[in-house]
Amino acid sequence: MLNHKRKVFLLLVLACLLCVALSGCIVDPETTGQPESTGAWLRYTQIPATEEPTEVPAETPTPDPNTQSWDETEPPEGLATPSPTIGAATIVPGLIGTETPSPDPNATESTLLKRGMQGERVKNVQESLRRLGYFDGKADGDFGEYTENAVKEFQRMNKLTPDGVVGPSTLAKLGSSTAATATPKATASPRPTATPRPTVRATATPKPTAKPKTENVYLSHGSSGANVKQMQNRLIQLGYLTGSASGKVDDITEQAIISFQKRNSLDSDGIAGPGTLEKLYSNSARQASSAVGVIGITLKTGDEGAAVRTLQSKLKSLGYLSGSVDGSYGTATADAVKAFQRANGLTADGKAGYSTLQKLFAGSVSTASQSRGTATPKAAAKATATIQPNTYVRVTADPSGNYVTLERGTMGSLVTRLQKALRSAGYFKGTCDGYYGEDTETAVRNFQRDKGLIPDGKAGPATQRYLFEGNFPKES
Repeated sequence: MLNHKRKVFLLLVLACLLCVALSGCIVDPETTGQPESTGAWLRYTQIPATEEPTEVPAETPTPDPNTQSWDETEPPEGLATPSPTIGAATIVPGLIGTETPSPDPNATESTLLKRGMQGERVKNVQESLRRLGYFDGKADGDFGEYTENAVKEFQRMNKLTPDGVVGPSTLAKLGSSTAATATPKATASPRPTATPRPTVRATATPKPTAKPKTENVYLSHGSSGANVKQMQNRLIQLGYLTGSASGKVDDITEQAIISFQKRNSLDSDGIAGPGTLEKLYSNSARQASSAVGVIGITLKTGDEGAAVRTLQSKLKSLGYLSGSVDGSYGTATADAVKAFQRANGLTADGKAGYSTLQKLFAGSVSTASQSRGTATPKAAAKATATIQPNTYVRVTADPSGNYVTLERGTMGSLVTRLQKALRSAGYFKGTCDGYYGEDTETAVRNFQRDKGLIPDGKAGPATQRYLFEGNFPKES
């Protein structure tokens, strides 16, 4: 019991000591900042500093009321201004001047945008630069070298310091309506392209699918077989024939061979020998300007394509078709075929089969005017009847394959062939006797006039080229 009372007493003593120790840290409120009535100077209760000791300012005499007030900016001479770092001492107001803090150099750092930064604000600047024409990249929010150069250019154009940093002035100018836009970049004027020179051939010669054997091969009228079929396919590919290969050399195929030989400066005998076949299957083979005829198929109502156009062109040249050459086998074409068949002793079924096509493209045919019974005026005196054969000069084919000029007073197989072609085209109505007389000359002159040639009545290379091969430039 005695020990317990002793412990309680010791605890009370310790509590009192603790209170006394703590009371030394409190400034007397009655005397803080106020001078005592005895005139004694303000007393401070010093609190020990936590890090380093601070000095307590020395007491100074009580100021005379008749002297300058301490509340003015300048303190009395000889009085040191207390430092604001004096422990935790209470400072008397008006005794110490307040120091104005210096501006923080990093105070506007958050408002600046410069190279290396990223974010939505950078993206907005890029969008503004793009709107004004300084930035044409992707607005990705990444302030890189390209964006920095765009900022510098904007600053130069708007009379700002071109430092590439987006500060308040640059931002304000970017958002203003007076911001100068970028100078448009000059586009290089395209160089004029040279006008291509016209080529002799509009399209390249199609290559044959396979080059067959040509040695010791001779294909002429009446020949048949695989070699003929392959030759016909090549003639179709080059445009000398239309239709499908029949595998037999008929009149139309023979004419196509002759046309190819003439077109490629070969001996135009209608026989496809080694020389003709070698040229035919070569890459230098010249294409035709128009097809000689249609082979291997039967054309009928409803058909369309190149073969129908070739048929229509032939019917139109003979006067049987008055409509357009549109490549469509309609009623008008069928009626024209029937009229041709009736005029030439064929079955008038309106279908252009083998016999009709052979007669139309290779035989001696009657024109539409002849089928209608138009009387052909008879000449008072035929040149061939009044002029003896020995007054005509016989002409033969040129070995090089070139056309020989035929004119009045010439004779021979070349004249006969010319007369047949003129008759097939509807210009010659006389007898194909091989004598170039007045009727032949008149027919040639009418043909030349229709084709836009000089109507001199002489069948020169240009006239024969139009007559036998179709309309194409002489230089080709």
